[in-house]
Amino acid sequence: MPRYFFDTDDGDVLFRDEIGSDLASDHAARDEASSALAELAKDHIPGAYPQKNITMWVRNEEGEPILQLALSFAIRPLK
Repeated sequence: MPRYFFDTDDGDVLFRDEIGSDLASDHAARDEASSALAELAKDHIPGAYPQKNITMWVRNEEGEPILQLALSFAIRPLK
């Protein structure tokens, strides 16, 4: 089973995944990354006023990036 690595940058901390996860396919890695990014958002968004950007890169066993996910959250008062 291929191993995938999930690197993240929340604007404050850049984390390089050195352990990785064994997953069945690139599609499974995409699903795992999507879920992980949503979990990160739950932890980071509440204190994100006025804006927070989180980026995740998925690397394959060879260390090549195969996917990038990005989440941007902004609060803009209208009054």
